[in-house]
Amino acid sequence: MQRTTIGLLATAGMLIVCGEATARSTYEATYEGDPVVVTATRSQQTVDDSLASVSVITRDDIERAQAPDLLELLRLETGIDIARSGGPGGQTSVFMRGSNSNHVLVLIDGVRVSAAGSGAFTWEIIDPAIVERIEIVRGPRAARWGSDAVGGVIQIFTRLSDGAGARAAYGRYDDRQLSAHWGNGFIGFNIAGRRVEGFSSQNPSGFAYDPDDDGFENLSFSARSDHALGGGQMAWSARFAGGDVEFDQGESDFLNYALRGSYSRRTAGPWTWEGSAAFYRDDLETDNGFSISDAETHRIQAGLQAERPIAGDTSWLLGIDAWQVEGDTSGSFNEDRDNIGVWTGIDGRRDALSWEASLRADHDGQFGSALTGNLAGGWRLGERLRLSASAGRAFRAPSFSQLYSPGFGGQYAGNPDLDPETSISGELGLDWFGPGGHGLGLSVYQNDIDDLIAFSGPQFQAINVEKARIRGAELSYRFRARRWRAESNLTWQDAQNRTTDSDLLRRADIKGSIALDRTFANDGWLGAEVVHVGERPDFGTELPSYTLVNLRAGWPLGAGLTLEGRLENLTDEDYEPLAGYNAHRRSAFVALRWRTP
Repeated sequence: MQRTTIGLLATAGMLIVCGEATARSTYEATYEGDPVVVTATRSQQTVDDSLASVSVITRDDIERAQAPDLLELLRLETGIDIARSGGPGGQTSVFMRGSNSNHVLVLIDGVRVSAAGSGAFTWEIIDPAIVERIEIVRGPRAARWGSDAVGGVIQIFTRLSDGAGARAAYGRYDDRQLSAHWGNGFIGFNIAGRRVEGFSSQNPSGFAYDPDDDGFENLSFSARSDHALGGGQMAWSARFAGGDVEFDQGESDFLNYALRGSYSRRTAGPWTWEGSAAFYRDDLETDNGFSISDAETHRIQAGLQAERPIAGDTSWLLGIDAWQVEGDTSGSFNEDRDNIGVWTGIDGRRDALSWEASLRADHDGQFGSALTGNLAGGWRLGERLRLSASAGRAFRAPSFSQLYSPGFGGQYAGNPDLDPETSISGELGLDWFGPGGHGLGLSVYQNDIDDLIAFSGPQFQAINVEKARIRGAELSYRFRARRWRAESNLTWQDAQNRTTDSDLLRRADIKGSIALDRTFANDGWLGAEVVHVGERPDFGTELPSYTLVNLRAGWPLGAGLTLEGRLENLTDEDYEPLAGYNAHRRSAFVALRWRTP
Protein backbone atom coordinates (compact mmCIF):
# COMPACT_ATOMS: atom_id res chain seq x y z
CA MET A 1 0.00 0.00 0.00
CA GLN A 2 1.34 3.40 -0.95
CA ARG A 3 1.03 6.71 0.86
CA THR A 4 -1.82 7.66 -1.48
CA THR A 5 -3.95 4.85 -0.06
CA ILE A 6 -3.82 6.32 3.43
CA GLY A 7 -4.35 9.79 2.01
CA LEU A 8 -7.54 8.67 0.29
CA LEU A 9 -8.78 6.99 3.46
CA ALA A 10 -8.03 10.12 5.46
CA THR A 11 -9.90 12.31 2.99
CA ALA A 12 -12.86 9.96 2.90
CA GLY A 13 -12.98 9.72 6.66
CA MET A 14 -12.92 13.48 7.16
CA LEU A 15 -15.46 14.34 4.44
CA ILE A 16 -18.35 11.99 5.14
CA VAL A 17 -21.59 13.78 4.38
CA CYS A 18 -24.81 11.91 4.94
CA GLY A 19 -28.03 12.07 6.99
CA GLU A 20 -29.56 14.60 9.34
CA ALA A 21 -29.21 13.60 13.01
CA THR A 22 -25.97 14.09 14.95
CA ALA A 23 -24.00 11.23 16.47
CA ARG A 24 -21.49 11.47 19.27
CA SER A 25 -17.97 10.29 18.39
CA THR A 26 -17.06 6.80 19.59
CA TYR A 27 -13.98 8.40 21.16
CA GLU A 28 -16.14 10.71 23.29
CA ALA A 29 -17.83 8.72 26.02
CA THR A 30 -19.87 10.39 28.74
CA TYR A 31 -20.08 9.63 32.45
CA GLU A 32 -23.51 9.47 33.96
CA GLY A 33 -23.79 6.68 36.50
CA ASP A 34 -22.00 3.54 35.34
CA PRO A 35 -18.88 4.60 33.37
CA VAL A 36 -19.12 4.36 29.59
CA VAL A 37 -16.17 2.88 27.68
CA VAL A 38 -15.40 2.76 23.96
CA THR A 39 -12.11 0.84 23.81
CA ALA A 40 -13.31 -2.74 24.32
CA THR A 41 -15.56 -2.93 21.23
CA ARG A 42 -14.91 0.46 19.52
CA SER A 43 -18.47 1.46 20.38
CA GLN A 44 -20.09 2.85 23.50
CA GLN A 45 -21.06 0.49 26.29
CA THR A 46 -21.09 0.64 30.07
CA VAL A 47 -18.41 -1.10 32.09
CA ASP A 48 -20.97 -3.52 33.54
CA ASP A 49 -22.29 -4.42 30.07
CA SER A 50 -18.82 -5.18 28.69
CA LEU A 51 -17.95 -8.87 28.39
CA ALA A 52 -14.26 -7.97 28.38
CA SER A 53 -12.37 -7.35 31.62
CA VAL A 54 -12.41 -3.54 31.74
CA SER A 55 -11.51 -0.86 34.28
CA VAL A 56 -11.55 2.93 34.10
CA ILE A 57 -9.41 5.55 35.82
CA THR A 58 -11.51 8.73 35.87
CA ARG A 59 -10.45 12.35 36.21
CA ASP A 60 -11.74 12.31 39.78
CA ASP A 61 -9.56 9.27 40.52
CA ILE A 62 -6.53 11.07 39.07
CA GLU A 63 -7.05 14.19 41.17
CA ARG A 64 -7.62 12.26 44.38
CA ALA A 65 -4.53 10.11 43.84
CA GLN A 66 -2.27 13.15 43.14
CA ALA A 67 0.04 10.72 41.33
CA PRO A 68 3.05 12.47 39.75
CA ASP A 69 2.90 10.21 36.68
CA LEU A 70 0.67 7.63 35.00
CA LEU A 71 2.69 4.69 36.27
CA GLU A 72 1.66 5.36 39.88
CA LEU A 73 -1.96 5.10 38.69
CA LEU A 74 -1.47 1.96 36.60
CA ARG A 75 0.35 0.05 39.36
CA LEU A 76 -2.98 -0.07 41.25
CA GLU A 77 -4.80 -1.80 38.38
CA THR A 78 -5.68 -5.47 38.08
CA GLY A 79 -3.24 -7.61 36.09
CA ILE A 80 -0.64 -4.89 35.47
CA ASP A 81 3.05 -5.17 36.41
CA ILE A 82 5.36 -2.13 36.34
CA ALA A 83 9.12 -2.57 35.75
CA ARG A 84 10.82 0.82 36.09
CA SER A 85 14.52 1.57 35.66
CA GLY A 86 15.11 4.06 38.45
CA GLY A 87 13.27 7.27 39.26
CA PRO A 88 11.08 9.78 37.40
CA GLY A 89 11.47 9.52 33.64
CA GLY A 90 13.24 6.17 33.80
CA GLN A 91 12.52 3.69 31.02
CA THR A 92 9.56 1.55 32.03
CA SER A 93 7.90 -1.66 30.89
CA VAL A 94 4.18 -2.19 31.50
CA PHE A 95 3.18 -5.87 31.43
CA MET A 96 -0.50 -6.80 31.19
CA ARG A 97 -1.54 -10.31 32.18
CA GLY A 98 2.07 -11.46 31.96
CA SER A 99 2.55 -10.61 28.29
CA ASN A 100 5.49 -8.52 27.04
CA SER A 101 5.37 -4.74 27.26
CA ASN A 102 5.15 -4.51 23.46
CA HIS A 103 2.12 -6.84 23.55
CA VAL A 104 -0.01 -4.00 24.95
CA LEU A 105 -1.58 -1.66 22.39
CA VAL A 106 -1.41 1.92 23.70
CA LEU A 107 -3.67 4.61 22.24
CA ILE A 108 -3.95 8.31 23.07
CA ASP A 109 -7.24 9.76 21.78
CA GLY A 110 -7.37 6.88 19.30
CA VAL A 111 -3.80 7.38 18.02
CA ARG A 112 -1.27 4.52 18.09
CA VAL A 113 1.76 5.75 20.02
CA SER A 114 4.26 2.88 20.08
CA ALA A 115 7.83 3.60 18.98
CA ALA A 116 8.78 2.15 15.59
CA GLY A 117 12.07 0.82 16.97
CA SER A 118 11.12 -0.90 20.23
CA GLY A 119 7.41 -1.33 19.58
CA ALA A 120 6.68 -0.03 23.10
CA PHE A 121 5.39 3.30 24.46
CA THR A 122 7.35 5.83 26.53
CA TRP A 123 4.96 6.22 29.48
CA GLU A 124 6.97 8.92 31.23
CA ILE A 125 6.11 11.68 28.75
CA ILE A 126 2.38 11.98 29.56
CA ASP A 127 1.58 14.19 32.55
CA PRO A 128 -1.57 13.15 34.48
CA ALA A 129 -2.67 16.81 34.49
CA ILE A 130 -3.64 16.61 30.80
CA VAL A 131 -5.52 13.29 31.12
CA GLU A 132 -9.30 12.99 31.41
CA ARG A 133 -9.53 9.23 31.86
CA ILE A 134 -7.79 5.94 31.09
CA GLU A 135 -9.59 2.85 29.80
CA ILE A 136 -7.90 -0.50 30.42
CA VAL A 137 -9.05 -3.62 28.56
CA ARG A 138 -7.43 -6.91 29.59
CA GLY A 139 -7.19 -9.74 27.10
CA PRO A 140 -6.66 -9.86 23.31
CA ARG A 141 -8.41 -7.19 21.21
CA ALA A 142 -6.67 -7.74 17.88
CA ALA A 143 -9.97 -8.62 16.20
CA ARG A 144 -11.06 -4.99 16.67
CA TRP A 145 -7.73 -3.13 16.81
CA GLY A 146 -5.23 -5.19 14.83
CA SER A 147 -1.56 -5.82 15.61
CA ASP A 148 -0.07 -5.45 19.13
CA ALA A 149 -3.26 -6.05 21.18
CA VAL A 150 -2.05 -9.43 22.49
CA GLY A 151 -2.22 -8.78 26.23
CA GLY A 152 -4.73 -5.95 26.08
CA VAL A 153 -5.33 -2.29 25.24
CA ILE A 154 -4.77 0.87 27.26
CA GLN A 155 -6.35 4.02 25.86
CA ILE A 156 -5.63 7.47 27.33
CA PHE A 157 -8.05 10.34 26.72
CA THR A 158 -6.82 13.91 27.10
CA ARG A 159 -8.91 16.54 28.88
CA LEU A 160 -11.64 18.68 27.38
CA SER A 161 -11.82 21.19 30.20
CA ASP A 162 -14.89 23.18 31.21
CA GLY A 163 -13.77 26.15 33.31
CA ALA A 164 -10.33 27.19 34.48
CA GLY A 165 -7.90 25.84 37.04
CA ALA A 166 -4.28 25.53 38.09
CA ARG A 167 -2.14 23.43 40.42
CA ALA A 168 1.33 23.81 41.94
CA ALA A 169 3.10 21.02 43.86
CA TYR A 170 6.45 20.47 45.53
CA GLY A 171 8.01 17.34 46.99
CA ARG A 172 11.11 15.42 47.92
CA TYR A 173 14.00 15.21 45.44
CA ASP A 174 13.27 18.86 44.57
CA ASP A 175 10.22 17.75 42.61
CA ARG A 176 8.36 20.77 41.17
CA GLN A 177 5.07 20.44 39.29
CA LEU A 178 2.92 23.14 37.65
CA SER A 179 -0.22 22.73 35.56
CA ALA A 180 -3.14 24.81 34.29
CA HIS A 181 -6.23 24.28 32.18
CA TRP A 182 -8.99 26.32 30.57
CA GLY A 183 -12.04 25.37 28.56
CA ASN A 184 -15.59 26.36 27.74
CA GLY A 185 -17.07 22.98 26.80
CA PHE A 186 -16.41 23.67 23.11
CA ILE A 187 -12.62 23.78 23.24
CA GLY A 188 -10.12 23.15 26.02
CA PHE A 189 -6.41 23.70 26.63
CA ASN A 190 -4.09 22.03 29.16
CA ILE A 191 -0.45 22.61 30.02
CA ALA A 192 1.73 20.88 32.59
CA GLY A 193 5.39 20.94 33.53
CA ARG A 194 7.55 18.94 35.91
CA ARG A 195 11.18 19.25 36.96
CA VAL A 196 12.78 16.92 39.49
CA GLU A 197 16.41 16.52 40.56
CA GLY A 198 15.76 12.86 41.36
CA PHE A 199 18.19 10.29 42.72
CA SER A 200 20.74 7.88 41.28
CA SER A 201 18.85 5.51 39.00
CA GLN A 202 21.26 2.62 39.70
CA ASN A 203 22.71 1.22 42.89
CA PRO A 204 26.29 -0.14 43.25
CA SER A 205 25.24 -3.48 41.76
CA GLY A 206 24.10 -1.78 38.54
CA PHE A 207 26.16 -2.23 35.38
CA ALA A 208 26.69 1.55 34.91
CA TYR A 209 26.49 2.84 38.48
CA ASP A 210 27.13 6.55 39.01
CA PRO A 211 26.16 8.00 42.42
CA ASP A 212 25.01 11.38 41.06
CA ASP A 213 21.31 12.34 40.96
CA ASP A 214 19.44 11.64 37.72
CA GLY A 215 16.90 14.34 36.96
CA PHE A 216 13.85 14.61 34.73
CA GLU A 217 12.14 17.51 32.95
CA ASN A 218 8.90 17.37 31.02
CA LEU A 219 6.54 19.90 29.42
CA SER A 220 3.16 18.65 28.19
CA PHE A 221 0.46 20.50 26.27
CA SER A 222 -2.87 19.35 24.87
CA ALA A 223 -5.88 20.90 23.17
CA ARG A 224 -9.25 19.34 22.36
CA SER A 225 -12.52 20.34 20.80
CA ASP A 226 -15.82 18.56 20.28
CA HIS A 227 -18.79 20.30 18.65
CA ALA A 228 -21.72 19.93 16.27
CA LEU A 229 -20.94 20.62 12.62
CA GLY A 230 -23.05 20.18 9.50
CA GLY A 231 -25.53 17.81 11.11
CA GLY A 232 -22.78 15.68 12.63
CA GLN A 233 -20.14 15.80 15.36
CA MET A 234 -16.62 17.12 14.77
CA ALA A 235 -13.82 16.33 17.24
CA TRP A 236 -10.09 16.98 17.17
CA SER A 237 -7.18 16.76 19.58
CA ALA A 238 -3.58 17.95 19.56
CA ARG A 239 -0.84 16.96 21.98
CA PHE A 240 2.80 17.84 22.58
CA ALA A 241 5.41 16.61 25.08
CA GLY A 242 9.10 17.45 25.31
CA GLY A 243 11.90 17.26 27.84
CA ASP A 244 14.91 15.27 28.95
CA VAL A 245 15.75 12.47 31.35
CA GLU A 246 19.10 11.68 32.94
CA PHE A 247 20.39 8.22 33.72
CA ASP A 248 23.69 6.89 35.02
CA GLN A 249 26.36 7.69 32.40
CA GLY A 250 23.94 9.40 30.02
CA GLU A 251 20.96 11.56 29.10
CA SER A 252 18.05 11.45 26.63
CA ASP A 253 16.08 14.30 25.06
CA PHE A 254 12.60 13.58 23.75
CA LEU A 255 9.99 15.30 21.58
CA ASN A 256 6.59 13.76 21.01
CA TYR A 257 3.46 15.15 19.37
CA ALA A 258 0.23 14.05 17.69
CA LEU A 259 -2.80 15.49 15.89
CA ARG A 260 -6.11 13.70 15.30
CA GLY A 261 -9.45 14.68 13.80
CA SER A 262 -12.74 12.79 13.45
CA TYR A 263 -16.23 13.39 12.13
CA SER A 264 -19.29 11.27 12.92
CA ARG A 265 -22.82 11.42 11.59
CA ARG A 266 -26.03 9.42 11.65
CA THR A 267 -27.81 8.89 8.36
CA ALA A 268 -31.52 9.24 7.77
CA GLY A 269 -31.54 5.45 7.89
CA PRO A 270 -30.03 3.14 10.52
CA TRP A 271 -26.31 3.80 9.94
CA THR A 272 -23.92 5.84 12.06
CA TRP A 273 -20.59 6.61 10.37
CA GLU A 274 -17.30 7.91 11.70
CA GLY A 275 -14.12 8.81 9.85
CA SER A 276 -10.80 9.78 11.40
CA ALA A 277 -7.24 10.67 10.47
CA ALA A 278 -4.14 11.22 12.63
CA PHE A 279 -0.44 12.03 12.53
CA TYR A 280 2.12 11.03 15.17
CA ARG A 281 5.83 11.76 15.63
CA ASP A 282 8.32 10.73 18.29
CA ASP A 283 11.99 11.81 18.41
CA LEU A 284 14.48 10.52 20.97
CA GLU A 285 18.15 11.53 21.16
CA THR A 286 20.34 9.59 23.60
CA ASP A 287 23.88 10.39 24.75
CA ASN A 288 25.31 7.39 26.61
CA GLY A 289 28.72 8.96 27.21
CA PHE A 290 30.31 7.12 24.28
CA SER A 291 28.09 8.05 21.35
CA ILE A 292 24.92 9.94 20.44
CA SER A 293 22.04 8.11 18.81
CA ASP A 294 18.74 9.31 17.36
CA ALA A 295 15.53 7.30 17.12
CA GLU A 296 12.60 8.71 15.14
CA THR A 297 9.07 7.45 14.59
CA HIS A 298 6.64 8.91 12.04
CA ARG A 299 3.15 7.45 11.75
CA ILE A 300 0.05 8.43 9.78
CA GLN A 301 -3.21 6.58 10.24
CA ALA A 302 -6.80 6.80 9.04
CA GLY A 303 -9.98 4.88 9.64
CA LEU A 304 -13.63 4.60 8.73
CA GLN A 305 -16.22 2.67 10.71
CA ALA A 306 -19.98 2.26 10.65
CA GLU A 307 -22.57 0.92 13.07
CA ARG A 308 -26.25 0.04 12.76
CA PRO A 309 -28.84 -1.74 14.89
CA ILE A 310 -30.03 -4.98 13.29
CA ALA A 311 -32.46 -6.41 15.85
CA GLY A 312 -33.46 -5.24 19.30
CA ASP A 313 -30.33 -4.58 21.36
CA THR A 314 -27.97 -5.99 18.72
CA SER A 315 -25.60 -3.81 16.70
CA TRP A 316 -23.48 -4.57 13.66
CA LEU A 317 -20.15 -2.78 13.26
CA LEU A 318 -17.71 -2.76 10.39
CA GLY A 319 -14.65 -0.70 9.66
CA ILE A 320 -11.36 -0.25 7.86
CA ASP A 321 -8.06 1.01 9.33
CA ALA A 322 -4.83 1.92 7.60
CA TRP A 323 -1.53 3.20 8.88
CA GLN A 324 2.04 3.69 7.76
CA VAL A 325 4.98 3.92 10.14
CA GLU A 326 8.56 4.96 9.45
CA GLY A 327 11.46 4.30 11.80
CA ASP A 328 14.96 5.79 11.58
CA THR A 329 17.66 5.03 14.14
CA SER A 330 21.05 6.73 13.64
CA GLY A 331 21.90 4.95 10.44
CA SER A 332 21.25 1.50 11.96
CA PHE A 333 18.06 1.27 9.96
CA ASN A 334 15.65 3.49 8.06
CA GLU A 335 12.56 1.45 7.31
CA ASP A 336 8.84 1.90 6.74
CA ARG A 337 5.86 -0.42 6.96
CA ASP A 338 2.19 -0.10 6.07
CA ASN A 339 -0.86 -2.01 7.26
CA ILE A 340 -4.49 -2.12 6.22
CA GLY A 341 -7.16 -3.95 8.18
CA VAL A 342 -10.84 -4.68 7.58
CA TRP A 343 -12.96 -5.75 10.54
CA THR A 344 -16.53 -6.47 11.54
CA GLY A 345 -18.32 -7.22 14.79
CA ILE A 346 -21.74 -8.03 16.21
CA ASP A 347 -22.56 -7.02 19.78
CA GLY A 348 -25.90 -7.61 21.44
CA ARG A 349 -28.02 -8.98 24.20
CA ARG A 350 -31.42 -10.57 24.60
CA ASP A 351 -33.04 -11.39 27.91
CA ALA A 352 -30.35 -13.10 30.03
CA LEU A 353 -27.88 -13.60 27.16
CA SER A 354 -25.27 -11.21 25.76
CA TRP A 355 -22.64 -11.71 23.08
CA GLU A 356 -19.73 -10.17 21.20
CA ALA A 357 -18.23 -11.55 17.98
CA SER A 358 -15.43 -10.04 15.89
CA LEU A 359 -13.43 -10.94 12.81
CA ARG A 360 -10.56 -8.98 11.30
CA ALA A 361 -8.25 -9.40 8.31
CA ASP A 362 -4.99 -7.43 8.24
CA HIS A 363 -2.50 -7.10 5.44
CA ASP A 364 0.97 -6.04 6.52
CA GLY A 365 3.13 -4.73 3.70
CA GLN A 366 6.10 -6.65 5.10
CA PHE A 367 4.60 -9.81 6.61
CA GLY A 368 1.52 -10.49 4.52
CA SER A 369 -1.95 -11.32 5.82
CA ALA A 370 -3.22 -12.22 9.28
CA LEU A 371 -6.70 -13.26 10.38
CA THR A 372 -7.84 -12.67 13.97
CA GLY A 373 -11.11 -13.26 15.76
CA ASN A 374 -12.82 -12.94 19.10
CA LEU A 375 -15.95 -14.56 20.51
CA ALA A 376 -17.54 -13.85 23.89
CA GLY A 377 -20.81 -14.73 25.56
CA GLY A 378 -22.49 -13.84 28.84
CA TRP A 379 -25.36 -15.37 30.79
CA ARG A 380 -27.20 -13.58 33.58
CA LEU A 381 -27.84 -15.91 36.50
CA GLY A 382 -30.51 -13.78 38.08
CA GLU A 383 -30.48 -10.02 38.49
CA ARG A 384 -27.00 -9.60 39.99
CA LEU A 385 -24.83 -12.46 38.73
CA ARG A 386 -23.30 -13.00 35.29
CA LEU A 387 -21.20 -15.85 33.92
CA SER A 388 -19.08 -15.12 30.85
CA ALA A 389 -16.64 -16.88 28.55
CA SER A 390 -14.45 -15.64 25.71
CA ALA A 391 -11.77 -16.77 23.28
CA GLY A 392 -9.56 -14.73 21.00
CA ARG A 393 -6.67 -14.84 18.57
CA ALA A 394 -4.10 -12.04 18.27
CA PHE A 395 -0.83 -11.28 16.51
CA ARG A 396 2.06 -8.85 16.65
CA ALA A 397 4.48 -7.97 13.86
CA PRO A 398 8.17 -7.68 14.91
CA SER A 399 9.48 -4.19 15.65
CA PHE A 400 12.15 -2.60 13.48
CA SER A 401 14.76 -3.06 16.22
CA GLN A 402 14.01 -6.78 16.43
CA LEU A 403 14.45 -6.98 12.67
CA TYR A 404 17.34 -4.65 11.88
CA SER A 405 19.23 -3.55 15.00
CA PRO A 406 23.01 -4.12 14.68
CA GLY A 407 23.11 -4.90 18.39
CA PHE A 408 26.00 -4.20 20.74
CA GLY A 409 29.36 -5.72 19.96
CA GLY A 410 27.72 -8.26 17.70
CA GLN A 411 25.20 -9.35 20.34
CA TYR A 412 21.48 -8.59 20.75
CA ALA A 413 21.25 -8.05 16.99
CA GLY A 414 18.06 -8.06 14.97
CA ASN A 415 16.97 -10.71 12.51
CA PRO A 416 15.21 -9.81 9.23
CA ASP A 417 13.86 -13.37 8.95
CA LEU A 418 11.58 -13.10 11.98
CA ASP A 419 7.91 -14.10 11.78
CA PRO A 420 5.04 -12.36 13.61
CA GLU A 421 4.11 -13.56 17.09
CA THR A 422 0.65 -15.13 17.43
CA SER A 423 -1.51 -16.02 20.40
CA ILE A 424 -4.69 -17.87 21.30
CA SER A 425 -6.37 -17.14 24.62
CA GLY A 426 -9.41 -18.13 26.61
CA GLU A 427 -11.11 -16.61 29.64
CA LEU A 428 -13.91 -17.41 32.08
CA GLY A 429 -15.50 -14.71 34.22
CA LEU A 430 -17.99 -14.41 37.04
CA ASP A 431 -19.34 -10.97 38.01
CA TRP A 432 -21.57 -9.91 40.87
CA PHE A 433 -23.36 -6.56 40.59
CA GLY A 434 -24.30 -5.84 44.16
CA PRO A 435 -26.65 -3.23 45.60
CA GLY A 436 -25.45 0.11 46.92
CA GLY A 437 -22.42 0.43 44.65
CA HIS A 438 -20.79 -2.93 45.45
CA GLY A 439 -19.22 -5.05 42.71
CA LEU A 440 -17.14 -8.22 42.65
CA GLY A 441 -15.40 -9.87 39.70
CA LEU A 442 -13.44 -13.08 39.16
CA SER A 443 -11.58 -13.94 35.94
CA VAL A 444 -9.41 -16.92 35.04
CA TYR A 445 -7.50 -16.98 31.78
CA GLN A 446 -4.87 -18.72 29.68
CA ASN A 447 -2.87 -17.16 26.85
CA ASP A 448 -0.65 -19.32 24.60
CA ILE A 449 1.88 -17.34 22.55
CA ASP A 450 3.70 -18.96 19.62
CA ASP A 451 6.81 -17.73 17.80
CA LEU A 452 7.67 -15.56 20.79
CA ILE A 453 10.61 -13.37 19.85
CA ALA A 454 13.58 -13.66 22.18
CA PHE A 455 17.33 -13.07 22.08
CA SER A 456 18.88 -16.52 22.04
CA GLY A 457 21.86 -18.50 20.80
CA PRO A 458 25.58 -17.75 21.26
CA GLN A 459 25.20 -14.24 19.79
CA PHE A 460 21.85 -13.51 21.49
CA GLN A 461 20.21 -12.81 18.14
CA ALA A 462 16.47 -12.23 17.90
CA ILE A 463 14.81 -15.47 16.76
CA ASN A 464 11.35 -17.13 16.86
CA VAL A 465 12.23 -20.07 19.06
CA GLU A 466 10.01 -19.77 22.06
CA LYS A 467 6.50 -20.55 23.20
CA ALA A 468 4.92 -18.97 26.24
CA ARG A 469 1.94 -20.02 28.30
CA ILE A 470 0.46 -17.54 30.72
CA ARG A 471 -2.19 -18.62 33.17
CA GLY A 472 -3.77 -16.40 35.75
CA ALA A 473 -6.66 -15.45 37.97
CA GLU A 474 -7.89 -11.99 38.92
CA LEU A 475 -10.19 -11.07 41.78
CA SER A 476 -11.48 -7.50 42.08
CA TYR A 477 -13.86 -5.65 44.38
CA ARG A 478 -15.25 -2.14 44.17
CA PHE A 479 -17.53 -0.03 46.30
CA ARG A 480 -18.68 3.51 45.65
CA ALA A 481 -21.14 5.36 47.81
CA ARG A 482 -21.66 9.02 48.65
CA ARG A 483 -18.86 9.29 51.22
CA TRP A 484 -16.84 6.11 50.79
CA ARG A 485 -15.13 4.45 47.86
CA ALA A 486 -12.91 1.39 47.71
CA GLU A 487 -11.08 -0.39 44.89
CA SER A 488 -9.13 -3.59 45.49
CA ASN A 489 -7.75 -6.43 43.42
CA LEU A 490 -5.62 -9.54 43.69
CA THR A 491 -3.78 -11.08 40.73
CA TRP A 492 -2.14 -14.49 40.49
CA GLN A 493 -0.28 -15.39 37.33
CA ASP A 494 2.05 -18.10 36.09
CA ALA A 495 3.99 -16.73 33.10
CA GLN A 496 6.11 -19.52 31.65
CA ASN A 497 8.56 -19.76 28.78
CA ARG A 498 7.65 -23.29 27.68
CA THR A 499 10.69 -23.67 25.45
CA THR A 500 13.19 -23.18 28.28
CA ASP A 501 10.82 -24.20 31.10
CA SER A 502 11.53 -20.95 32.94
CA ASP A 503 9.55 -17.99 34.25
CA LEU A 504 9.15 -14.92 32.07
CA LEU A 505 11.25 -12.14 33.58
CA ARG A 506 9.99 -9.32 35.78
CA ARG A 507 6.45 -10.67 36.29
CA ALA A 508 5.32 -11.23 39.86
CA ASP A 509 3.34 -14.38 40.62
CA ILE A 510 1.26 -12.48 43.17
CA LYS A 511 0.23 -8.83 43.09
CA GLY A 512 -2.48 -7.00 44.99
CA SER A 513 -3.64 -3.50 45.81
CA ILE A 514 -6.30 -1.64 47.71
CA ALA A 515 -7.32 2.02 47.59
CA LEU A 516 -9.73 3.50 50.13
CA ASP A 517 -11.10 7.06 50.23
CA ARG A 518 -13.38 8.96 52.59
CA THR A 519 -15.08 12.18 51.46
CA PHE A 520 -16.23 14.74 54.01
CA ALA A 521 -19.17 17.12 54.00
CA ASN A 522 -17.02 20.03 52.76
CA ASP A 523 -15.74 17.90 49.83
CA GLY A 524 -12.40 17.30 51.50
CA TRP A 525 -11.04 13.77 51.38
CA LEU A 526 -8.60 11.37 52.99
CA GLY A 527 -7.30 8.27 51.23
CA ALA A 528 -4.77 5.46 51.35
CA GLU A 529 -3.21 3.02 48.87
CA VAL A 530 -1.49 -0.27 49.59
CA VAL A 531 0.33 -2.17 46.83
CA HIS A 532 2.00 -5.55 47.28
CA VAL A 533 4.24 -7.04 44.59
CA GLY A 534 5.52 -10.58 45.02
CA GLU A 535 8.86 -12.11 44.12
CA ARG A 536 9.80 -11.89 40.46
CA PRO A 537 12.71 -13.20 38.39
CA ASP A 538 15.21 -10.85 36.76
CA PHE A 539 18.44 -11.45 34.87
CA GLY A 540 20.49 -13.78 37.06
CA THR A 541 18.55 -13.12 40.26
CA GLU A 542 15.23 -13.31 42.07
CA LEU A 543 13.96 -9.96 43.36
CA PRO A 544 12.22 -10.07 46.76
CA SER A 545 8.65 -8.96 47.31
CA TYR A 546 7.77 -5.49 48.56
CA THR A 547 4.79 -3.56 49.91
CA LEU A 548 4.16 0.16 49.44
CA VAL A 549 1.80 2.32 51.49
CA ASN A 550 0.76 5.77 50.23
CA LEU A 551 -1.47 8.37 51.87
CA ARG A 552 -3.26 11.31 50.21
CA ALA A 553 -5.58 14.08 51.39
CA GLY A 554 -7.29 17.24 50.18
CA TRP A 555 -8.99 20.04 52.09
CA PRO A 556 -10.99 22.93 50.54
CA LEU A 557 -9.90 26.40 51.70
CA GLY A 558 -12.62 28.40 49.98
CA ALA A 559 -12.56 30.64 46.90
CA GLY A 560 -11.91 27.59 44.72
CA LEU A 561 -8.66 26.68 46.54
CA THR A 562 -7.82 23.19 47.82
CA LEU A 563 -4.77 22.21 49.85
CA GLU A 564 -3.51 18.74 48.92
CA GLY A 565 -0.88 16.38 50.26
CA ARG A 566 0.56 12.98 49.34
CA LEU A 567 2.94 10.75 51.28
CA GLU A 568 4.58 8.01 49.21
CA ASN A 569 6.25 4.89 50.58
CA LEU A 570 5.11 5.58 54.13
CA THR A 571 7.14 2.70 55.58
CA ASP A 572 10.32 3.76 53.71
CA GLU A 573 10.53 0.40 51.93
CA ASP A 574 13.95 -0.20 50.38
CA TYR A 575 13.41 -2.27 47.24
CA GLU A 576 14.64 -2.76 43.68
CA PRO A 577 12.05 -2.32 40.92
CA LEU A 578 14.60 -3.95 38.58
CA ALA A 579 17.87 -5.67 39.38
CA GLY A 580 20.51 -3.00 40.01
CA TYR A 581 18.07 -0.07 40.09
CA ASN A 582 16.88 2.17 42.90
CA ALA A 583 13.35 3.23 43.79
CA HIS A 584 12.19 6.34 45.61
CA ARG A 585 12.19 6.22 49.39
CA ARG A 586 9.68 7.92 51.71
CA SER A 587 8.57 11.11 49.96
CA ALA A 588 6.14 13.89 50.85
CA PHE A 589 4.36 16.24 48.44
CA VAL A 590 2.25 19.31 49.11
CA ALA A 591 0.11 21.05 46.50
CA LEU A 592 -2.32 23.93 46.08
CA ARG A 593 -5.11 23.54 43.53
CA TRP A 594 -7.40 26.28 42.25
CA ARG A 595 -10.43 25.98 40.01
CA THR A 596 -13.25 28.29 39.09
CA PRO A 597 -16.11 27.84 41.59
